[in-house]
Amino acid sequence: MREKVKLDEILIMDDLSRFTPAEVCNILAIIFETGREQGDPVIIKKGIAFAEKQLLTLFNKSERATFYFNTANAWGYLRNMTSSAGTNSWEFHTTETEQEIVQLRLSLAICSEIDDRDLHAQVLTNLGNAFSHVGRFVEAVSYWHRAITVKPGFGMAIGNLGYGLGHYARVLFDDGHQFKFCQYAYKLLLDGIESKDVYVEAKGGFAQLAQIIEKRYGKDNLMSAQKIGNHTLGETELEQVYRKWCLENALFLNPLNDFIMENYVAHDCLVLPTITVPAYTPPLYHTMYNQVKQEFASARYLCYEGMNSSSVHFSDEDNLLMDTLDYAVYSLSSEKLKMAYRLCYSIFDKVAYLLNAYLKLGLQSGEVSFKRVWYKKGSDNKRPLFNPIVTQSQNWPLRGLFWLSKDLSEAQNSFSEALLQDAKQLAAIRNFIEHKSFKIIEYGTTGVSGDGLTFVITRNELVEKTVLLLQTARSAIMYIIFAINVEEQKSKHTGPALSIPFKELDNRYKR
Repeated sequence: MREKVKLDEILIMDDLSRFTPAEVCNILAIIFETGREQGDPVIIKKGIAFAEKQLLTLFNKSERATFYFNTANAWGYLRNMTSSAGTNSWEFHTTETEQEIVQLRLSLAICSEIDDRDLHAQVLTNLGNAFSHVGRFVEAVSYWHRAITVKPGFGMAIGNLGYGLGHYARVLFDDGHQFKFCQYAYKLLLDGIESKDVYVEAKGGFAQLAQIIEKRYGKDNLMSAQKIGNHTLGETELEQVYRKWCLENALFLNPLNDFIMENYVAHDCLVLPTITVPAYTPPLYHTMYNQVKQEFASARYLCYEGMNSSSVHFSDEDNLLMDTLDYAVYSLSSEKLKMAYRLCYSIFDKVAYLLNAYLKLGLQSGEVSFKRVWYKKGSDNKRPLFNPIVTQSQNWPLRGLFWLSKDLSEAQNSFSEALLQDAKQLAAIRNFIEHKSFKIIEYGTTGVSGDGLTFVITRNELVEKTVLLLQTARSAIMYIIFAINVEEQKSKHTGPALSIPFKELDNRYKR
């Protein structure tokens, strides 16, 4: 700094306008770390107040990325303080958690444009931690993997990936999958403990979980190479290429595909857990899940076909269209991409219907949607309130499903402004595909046209967003399965009940 100013002098200032952007970033980091070390939320809140007043127009990209990262840390420290005090450890939504994720996403959006691998890896790691905390543990795994890709050998990402997989294993109900998760987690935790760039407190947490896993399975079993079953990529080259694409994009409904890309996980093996229901109850939940799963598999393949078509389909040849000289694309392959997109969005609402039926949330058929299923009408019949059946469930995957729903909201707020940095327009695209004009182009700029009636998007960007939406739909399906399993583990049925182990549907009936 140009002049040495003590921390207590800074804390009584109204703002940090007298300091340069680099100095502001450094001052905020000191304030937030001091508040964390002293366990004093007042100091942290003062730093956040400074940050909220800060004008970022003079900050370069690197300084803005650092600024958002530091502010995210502050919100994370506040979250930890309130959680340790027992006030919000199981609340479905808190300002601290939302703002932590918002700030991390804002930082991440800039990190891809600057050459700072250390910061980039730290942001990805912390996003993984925040996602795991709220129950979005499936997507958390991808953030930790990306951090390790950006900075190979980064101990905090490696250790947190192991820690995350170890906790992810707890919601699995397949013993083989649970062992494989713990096996990978164990090795990663040991690597994290040995890393020089891991905090002492974190090493303690990694070591504790590693000991729990070792006690359950034994060190020799955990360190040995073992596969679960045997599954090929198919008999034809077309099927093999397709399944390899699914593996690489983690699109199989198989938890192992979150971190394993080998042939033996290339199948959609995730089914509903055993559900105990009153005697003579029809198989409602399994029927609903079968439809959701089939629609996902179909959307996945439609996307693959749409993005890989290299020739004109005969159904397009005699369809007379005018050349509007804007490089617009009209074809069966482009419609397949749009169909895949539509199917994904329909899956979210079907997940909401399944949730409403299983948890008996009490919403009428016309009231159910992925956005609204979490709420009930307030006493004034206008303001929605969280449904206590949801918020009092202490169901980690269910909380993850709620936080995933926030990413698909069309409401303009701080959270929606910091959505998935590659998918801010997901909801808008769906709206235009369904109700307005939607134009795919080979070349040009993505966005809403001047008249507001047409959404224009390049083919490559539509492919990217459709794959991202598929991955999001996959996560939603997995969360609802795990959430139901959590509920089944703690449910106490009274009176006559029935638990039906359904058989696998024969392929002859898939026509």
